[in-house]
Amino acid sequence: MGKLKSVLLVDDDDTTNFLNKFFVKQLDASLEVNVVSNGKEAIEFLEVHRREDIIPCLLVLDTNMPVMDGWGFLKAFGKKFDPEFRKKITVVMLTAMDTDNAIQQAMADPNVSDTAQKPLSDVKFKILIRKHFS
Repeated sequence: MGKLKSVLLVDDDDTTNFLNKFFVKQLDASLEVNVVSNGKEAIEFLEVHRREDIIPCLLVLDTNMPVMDGWGFLKAFGKKFDPEFRKKITVVMLTAMDTDNAIQQAMADPNVSDTAQKPLSDVKFKILIRKHFS
């Protein structure tokens, strides 16, 4: 576990992204927070920034999005990036419904570190950050 330096929020809902960015910045104003609206944009972001310091330590990924959903992102992420690169990123899957099936499916993917139910809050972000970056 390392120190949290940057976060990538991947969600098609502008309000969710606004609130999540606000909550993260409340915890640490110095954190780099980037936002994309689907899995395809997230893959492109990682490809462009893979050799820079902007690689997110934490990637918060919605399951249900247009263009490329969270499941499509995980498949592409596993194919496009080597294991060493993938290990640098803690992926947390967001689910709108707290169903055992969705949680089990997410946790079965070797690239997923954790799951969380929408909506997130400052308290939930604190718990995630403490769990994965302390």
